[in-house]
Amino acid sequence: MTLAKLLLKNQDAIVGRWLEHALATYGRDAPAMFKRQKDPFANPVGHSLRVGTRGIFEALLRGMDLGKMDVEKVRQYLHEIVKIRAVQQLSASEAVGFVFHLKEAVRTELAEAVKDPRFCCELAQLERQIDRVALTAFDLFVQCREQVCELRLNEVKRRVSWVTNKMSQRGLDSQPVPDPSRDGDSQIRDSQIRDSQIRDSQICGRPESVGGLR
Repeated sequence: MTLAKLLLKNQDAIVGRWLEHALATYGRDAPAMFKRQKDPFANPVGHSLRVGTRGIFEALLRGMDLGKMDVEKVRQYLHEIVKIRAVQQLSASEAVGFVFHLKEAVRTELAEAVKDPRFCCELAQLERQIDRVALTAFDLFVQCREQVCELRLNEVKRRVSWVTNKMSQRGLDSQPVPDPSRDGDSQIRDSQIRDSQIRDSQICGRPESVGGLR
């Protein structure tokens, strides 16, 4: 029997253990909570991980049989997981570290088989492929995080532009409208008189007059 056949035989147990590790990123009680809610809309985190971990594992198994992993298929599953984690308060290691736990899940569920020297080459091949999956997950996480930052920056720019425009409009509306019935010299003289009265009132401690009236 090959290691690939052993992996296929124990697929449910391995994927289940891997999923437990992935959900544990959100806390000790997260696995039980996420497993109870099956609705993909009410529980997008649990759904993406449940579907994604199984899909990635199956792609790895097919890669062992065919000698080449379907990278594009793996990217699709990873993207569904990582795009959610990119908007959460997770570091890069927390967001993509779950991939490496697949090695632990395999070694735990196939504890006796992994000690058999007959399977050492297949096991090494599988773990190299898991490393490739982890690197792909990291690349996707960086891309998604950059998109999130760009969207947030554009939103800030939009809000600042809106506030600036409103302030500009308010400033134009508050400017005094000149009286067309009076010539420019008269308006200048009135302005000078008002300024003089204001200075006098400040020096004397009297309240400012309005329109030249006291």
